[in-house]
Amino acid sequence: MCHKGGKSLKLRFNKTSMIVSVITVFLIISAAVIWTVQTGKKTVQIPFSSVEKTISQYNNETIKLNEYKDGKLLIETSDGKFESHVPPNSQMVDKLVENYNVQYSYEASSPYTPWILGALVIFIAAIGFYLAKSGKGGVGAANTMKQSVSKPSPLPSISLADVGGIQGEMKDEIMQTLSVLKDPQSAVKMGLNPPKGILLYGPPGTGKTLLAQAIAKELGATFFSASGSAFTEMFVGVGASRVRTLFQNARKHKPAVIFIDEVDALAGKRKQHGGEESEKTLTELLVQLDGGHSNDGILFIAATNRKDMLDDAFVRPGRIDFTFNVPLPDTKGRKEIIEIHTKNRILADDVRNSLEELAESTSGFSGADLHSLFETASRRAVNKGQSMITKEDLDYALDRTILGSATRALQDVNTKRRVAIHESGHALVAAVTKPGSVRKATIVPRGQALGYVAPIPKEMHLSTTTDMLDQTAMVLAGGVAERLYLGEHSIGVSGDVQQAKHIIEQMVDTGLLEDGFTLTFNKVDKERKMQELFQKALERAESIIKDHSEQFETLVDVLYKKETLEGTEVQDIVDLSKAG
Repeated sequence: MCHKGGKSLKLRFNKTSMIVSVITVFLIISAAVIWTVQTGKKTVQIPFSSVEKTISQYNNETIKLNEYKDGKLLIETSDGKFESHVPPNSQMVDKLVENYNVQYSYEASSPYTPWILGALVIFIAAIGFYLAKSGKGGVGAANTMKQSVSKPSPLPSISLADVGGIQGEMKDEIMQTLSVLKDPQSAVKMGLNPPKGILLYGPPGTGKTLLAQAIAKELGATFFSASGSAFTEMFVGVGASRVRTLFQNARKHKPAVIFIDEVDALAGKRKQHGGEESEKTLTELLVQLDGGHSNDGILFIAATNRKDMLDDAFVRPGRIDFTFNVPLPDTKGRKEIIEIHTKNRILADDVRNSLEELAESTSGFSGADLHSLFETASRRAVNKGQSMITKEDLDYALDRTILGSATRALQDVNTKRRVAIHESGHALVAAVTKPGSVRKATIVPRGQALGYVAPIPKEMHLSTTTDMLDQTAMVLAGGVAERLYLGEHSIGVSGDVQQAKHIIEQMVDTGLLEDGFTLTFNKVDKERKMQELFQKALERAESIIKDHSEQFETLVDVLYKKETLEGTEVQDIVDLSKAG
């Protein structure tokens, strides 16, 4: 650690010394030029009143008279040079030209201008030389970047066993691909050619880069890794040169895996008229992948979040032989990922016993989200001086991951009570219509929300009309509770209304109506049906709150005092009061 820091410090010191040296040399050159000009001319200063007398002494020879824009007057004779200055609006120079044998010239620039420009050119050349050598600009920068892109990376330490959430069919196809690459002779006997390219696509954070690294590890291949943006360059030919150099180096280190992340920046669809530098870079990539080059022993892997943006010529078979969708993990996949991320962490018993429940309740989480979840929980445990991760740490991490950081607690009593009523409305309707669906209810502000009811998301399922109407009622229940107990609702329902509108619009568009499978093609009819569904959801939420008024009021009081209730506590309040 110290060695790297010292090396970095020494490198910065050397660069600073180089810059100081270049500036010093420029100043020395400038001073030398000015001194040479000043001493070499041996010019005699004379007053303007003595100019005519001086010229008259050399009436038998031609005298050079140079006038400059700044009023300087330079007289060149056989005996030397004389310098004076012309007063403003003086006509003396014209008379001298008329009366004496004078060769007159006028210059708009200073006599030192050529020398100054020369010194400036030398200075710019020195700076350019420094940048070229240091790789910060021009050809030097291009060469440095080209070499950095084409250098092999250390072989990744991650294996396929360390990558969780891979679906069964996809894992089988990857293993088949690896077997062909590991034993190409057996594949050739069966008439099977080793694949040239693999495309991994899917949402961010699903493990595409990890999968590419694991494939390289399984093959024991030299690993070349770069981002698609590393080949995008404004200089003509630089991007194509980087692609060419990358493949040339890979051919020297067979077997090799070339991995390009965010490949859409490099292989995006070409425009109709073409001619852009990026298209020349893409053309070079297409040629290197399948243009008569020997790529035996080289596997090209590309990853992107935007498969639809890729050029058709890039994704065709022969260049990309396998295309794998890397989706968000399902419950089984999340279990595997959670097991990987908890392998080296000390967990409390209640946390370890609830990991399966955590996998079920984190629907929509990517592998990166789950990693961040446990990192956040671990940091909190360390900051609190704990020796293990507790359930409280994990709940905090869930809220932090989903909603953002906590903000200042509610101080105003009226606002706090309104938020308690609002969130209790959501929690009650959710607990009644779908028991066990609430993970937490809180009035502790977090992110943009003053309070929230966190549901337990389930795996994707087919919603019915009743399901979606219950969901709409739950979404609107906060505003309904405010109107029932406080007389009017607040602006805090704006997000609820937009969410409810989206659900209702989806119901109308797909014909999920209570009167049967009915599609609406008229805008007026659509708005009428949406209004009817909205009113039914409001009435359902109001009916549930009124029918369970005792449970609701208990829920408000407990939530106001404790500020946070676990889902089990919410469900117990609803069930116990119901039993009583």
